[in-house]
Amino acid sequence: MNNIISIILVALLGFIGNIVYFNHQLKKERNKEVLKMRLTNLLLPLFVALKNDEIELKYSIKFDDPYDFDSDKPTRLLNKLSTIINANLYLADDDLHEACISFMQWAYLSDTDQRYQDLHNNIDVEDVDFENFKNVVYKKYYTEREKYLC
Repeated sequence: MNNIISIILVALLGFIGNIVYFNHQLKKERNKEVLKMRLTNLLLPLFVALKNDEIELKYSIKFDDPYDFDSDKPTRLLNKLSTIINANLYLADDDLHEACISFMQWAYLSDTDQRYQDLHNNIDVEDVDFENFKNVVYKKYYTEREKYLC
């Protein structure tokens, strides 16, 4: 009688252990898939667009009017980033979500002509919302990439 109870108890514990293990594995796989979607659909395109803009800025300083390039920054970046943000904002965490919304507001409310005049008059143009957005995107990209690769 004790042998049958022991066998049933071991089988039951083995069955429960397998369920717990497979639930853990499934959760781990799903988290990895969400992380991959966040990286490929949101963070990587934002990161590449911002880095590309930095490279274009260095090029424009050499060959073009840097005032014109910098005054057009809100419109130019909004055109590049709005489709990415609109399509994939649901993948953002709270910090990135707030930064994206602040960036969109900054870009829509910026006046290109006024920025151009301020830059020519050596008035410091404050792009606090943009800098915050850029820093959050870089930070999230590097941390999420490191999480995904480990």
